[in-house]
Amino acid sequence: MKRSSEDGSHVVALALVVLFVAVAVYAGYKVMNLPQVAPASTATTTTTKAPAAIINTATLKQAVSALDSESTQVNTNLDSSGLNTDLNDLL
Repeated sequence: MKRSSEDGSHVVALALVVLFVAVAVYAGYKVMNLPQVAPASTATTTTTKAPAAIINTATLKQAVSALDSESTQVNTNLDSSGLNTDLNDLL
């Protein structure tokens, strides 16, 4: 025979499960309806193109120039403040 203090306890557990599912569905709905963020546009684009094959020193210099310009562009667009914050939070 059940004790009277246990009557209705399954209703409370069921209500908590329903509340948890409702919160998860609401959070998913809000995330799905966020505006799509466009990728950051590159303000400065270079036209230096790497050669298909390195044959002599001129093509080697052209390849080095292309790699350096890409490296500079990546470093310019890189924002490491968010990464630094996340790493500091882990430590």
